[in-house]
Amino acid sequence: MAYDLVIKTLAEKDISQAVEWYAKQSQQLLPKLVKSIDNSLESIRENPEHYQKRYEEVRIVFTQKYPYGIYYTVEENTVFVHAILHTKQNPETGIGRLN
Repeated sequence: MAYDLVIKTLAEKDISQAVEWYAKQSQQLLPKLVKSIDNSLESIRENPEHYQKRYEEVRIVFTQKYPYGIYYTVEENTVFVHAILHTKQNPETGIGRLN
């Protein structure tokens, strides 16, 4: 059963910032980054319980080949994506977005 997926506004902003940064670095890497994020989001949507809880109810899945973590929670049949952060960023940023 696939869950509904809600990407919060700040998480959308995180994606935009990552896309902007990679666009400046290399146009060849950009589509691969987007695909990596899309694949991770689809994996979460299809099986969100597969990934372990890291901080109370917050789960994190890391993208393939790119240093980003997707912070999300599951409520009934809906997955809420709160943050998509570079692994060098403070994880408290993603956790703090739950409130």
